Amino acid sequence: MTLIILSTAILISAIIAIFYRQKQNNKMFSVFKPLTTILIIALAVVIHQESASTYSQLMIASLFFALIGDIFLINKKYFLQGLTSFLIAHIGFTIGFTSVFGFSWEWLPLFFLLLVGGVYFNVLRKHLFKMTIPVIVYIVVILIMNWQAIGLLLLDQSLIFMILAFGSLSFTFSDAVLAYDMFKKPFRMAEILILSSYWIAIYIFTLAGWFIGLK
Repeated sequence: MTLIILSTAILISAIIAIFYRQKQNNKMFSVFKPLTTILIIALAVVIHQESASTYSQLMIASLFFALIGDIFLINKKYFLQGLTSFLIAHIGFTIGFTSVFGFSWEWLPLFFLLLVGGVYFNVLRKHLFKMTIPVIVYIVVILIMNWQAIGLLLLDQSLIFMILAFGSLSFTFSDAVLAYDMFKKPFRMAEILILSSYWIAIYIFTLAGWFIGLK
């Protein structure tokens, strides 16, 4: 019942946050954006209490860095600080994925991920200027996270790992839209895509802890 209540609260908070962002009400957005992530952290804590695992511990720690990144990115002048916070979060998520079956060395998904990542970086490259190196580092880290999430699916084709791989790619989609909106061409629908895919991703990461803890 607690999981259902928290999940409902997360959904409502996320919708309200996106609504206020579209209305350009930064005061209310500044409340509901971090609140949504805080509720996801609360869900992660409940799941860890019910189904403890190294994975769920790492998700909780990583989500705190995501929350810090959320707060920084409310104001885009703190973009680098937000990027750094999310970089640490992605490293934590990656370690969490590898805590399940170990590090995956399957090269084929890595090849395709690097190919797509390289093409997308080339799209952004001329617009990055002094952010070029930080963005390269960030892309490499998030692609490694994707690689390890897909590696879980290659080792175990259970539904939970299919969903987890989707969540990882959803996070990458969120960051890709954020980068396009930030560096290349802003567009009105960007925030809806960024926030919805981001919260879907970390909600999936969190909920997976329940199933992984039972394995």
